[in-house]
Amino acid sequence: MDRKDKRLIANACYVITDGESGDATYKRYRPDPARWEPVSTNAEHEPIYVTEDSKPTVVGRVRRTLLDM
Repeated sequence: MDRKDKRLIANACYVITDGESGDATYKRYRPDPARWEPVSTNAEHEPIYVTEDSKPTVVGRVRRTLLDM
């Protein structure tokens, strides 16, 4: 993860936090409508839509992901 790179790029993956609890999560940014989508096979994980009341803090952009299938 590159902590210096916080530019939002469509379909890129990021580590984000809600800024309150300190919990961080790994999500894909989708711009239209602005939302953070889970990169998960767990159907219980839902997108986080960006609103005035819900603007997660970007910790950094993920540069490489390794997945075991």
